[in-house]
Order: sequence, then structure tokens, then C-alpha cells
Amino acid sequence: MPDNRLTLANLREHFRKNIAIYIAGIAVMLVLSSLLWTATTPRIPTDQTVVIYLASSYFDADALSPIADDVLERTQAFDDTLRRVEFQGLQFADSEDDYTSNILLMTRLSVHEGDVFMASAAAMDALVNAGGAMPLDSFLEAGWLSEYGLEPYTVTEEDEETGARRTYIAGLRLDSVDALSELGAFNNRGAFLVLSETSDNPETARKAVEFLLDDLTRDTAEEGSP
Repeated sequence: MPDNRLTLANLREHFRKNIAIYIAGIAVMLVLSSLLWTATTPRIPTDQTVVIYLASSYFDADALSPIADDVLERTQAFDDTLRRVEFQGLQFADSEDDYTSNILLMTRLSVHEGDVFMASAAAMDALVNAGGAMPLDSFLEAGWLSEYGLEPYTVTEEDEETGARRTYIAGLRLDSVDALSELGAFNNRGAFLVLSETSDNPETARKAVEFLLDDLTRDTAEEGSP
């Protein structure tokens, strides 16, 4: 007869055999909770907000709240329908085995949640793989953000069926924007700035990024001036 006693050894064996089921169940519960929150919480329409996600294993979105107020005020001169600019955190562990982070990211993209990402290297890879990174080539060619000298991050994708290759700029490196780390908001080293392909407010989001970088680099520029 099988040993069905409730013992520590039996519990360990049970979890060893069923760990994948528990992980999948937890991931499904997190996604359903996220979707329920998105669907039921009274919210400003997505085309009247700019949401900037800090996607990393560590972040403090509240540290950027004063900047959000300034970016909102300045961006409203460009888009008078804009009602909110906010920073939110998206927990993203730097591990290829962290399926939950990938699922949550896919959920945010699928419901058009988020206009801009400040992403760790792992989150950047996930955004590119999910098709969530808007190509920046045409904006950069027109001079967008040229004054900050941010290094482009280029990716090449290959169509599995046709073999056709596409190369585009998926993001900008944030290594030089040290104010993010100095404020305790986000580790900018090895991180990237990404515009979301699923944004409902892309033009206003780009303008908000301009003012955001101006705020983040202004103090540094002033300190370096004679």
C-alpha cells in the first residue's frame, strides 16, 4: 500500500513531483488578479494618461512623484487632454526562469497598460521578444532626444517563415542618466528606455519623455557648468 501518512518526507516528495503545477497555479492567479484590478478599478482613459513603468527587480516609483507633477504640467501644453503622468513599478526578476514576470509583462502589453518602460536588461529582452518595443529609428533621425547622447540599442529579428530580417532601434541606454539611481528610484546602469508598441497615447508619451529627461539631467548639467 502507498504511504499516505502526513510526514515531512511525504510532503517533500509531494512538492518535488508537483512543483510545476503550483508555480503555474500561482502565475495564473497573479494574472487573473491583475486583469480583475485593471477591469474594475475606476481609471482615467488610457489616451489621457502617460504611464511610465520601472521594470526591474528593484525600484521606487514614489521617488519620481515630484517629477511626474512637473512632467504633467509641461506636457499639458502639448496635449491639453492629458490628465495624469504616473510612474509605476513592474517587478521583473533578472532570471530566465521567472515566468511570472514575463506573464505580467505580457498582460500589461495586451491591455495597453503602459506607454514608456525604463527596463532592466532582462525586461528589455522580454519586451523585444514580445514585440512590445516601438521602433525609434524615424524619431531619432528627426533629432528626438539628440541632446542627451543616449546610445541606441539595436536588435535584429528574423521571420521564422520567410527568413526575412528586420533591424531596428528598440530602445536607448540609460547608463548616463544617473539621477535615477541618485534618487533611489531605479538602477540606470545597464537599463533601457523603451516606448511601448501598444501605447494608446504614443505622441504625448514621447513628449513626456522629453520633459522627463530634461528634469532628470538638468541638475547634472547645472553642476557641470562653470
